[in-house]
Amino acid sequence: MARILYGAPESERKEENSLVARLNKKHEVQYLNDFLGFAFEISRCKDSRLLPKKYDLVIYDTKTYGENWSPEVRADCFKQNITRYFLRKETPVIILADEEIKHKIEPGVKKSHLHYLAQPYSVDEVVAKVDSLLSKPRRKKQ
Repeated sequence: MARILYGAPESERKEENSLVARLNKKHEVQYLNDFLGFAFEISRCKDSRLLPKKYDLVIYDTKTYGENWSPEVRADCFKQNITRYFLRKETPVIILADEEIKHKIEPGVKKSHLHYLAQPYSVDEVVAKVDSLLSKPRRKKQ
């Protein structure tokens, strides 16, 4: 059973998320729909002396941070701030890109070697990506 950190928009509820329900059948999913809680938990995606690694995979919905901002501001914030933060982790990250900013962030996400799925995506597609990433052996970054 893998441990997955899932960052979702504040407007979304765990009970309403069919992807989380599906992932919970095979994995332990920590669902957070507040960015501050997610930001703390993302620090648990790499072994350190203070906090041992807690998660095997991260799923990040691009509306988690700045859900009510304009698409341009959200895309810029994601490119300049959020992406860099994920690059420091040993844990694979799947970016679920919403319709409004998917084309603006796709080149940077792919260049950063993060895993990318853009809306519209199916639950089956995301679950297949999760299964694929969890089945690969991981090397620690130096």
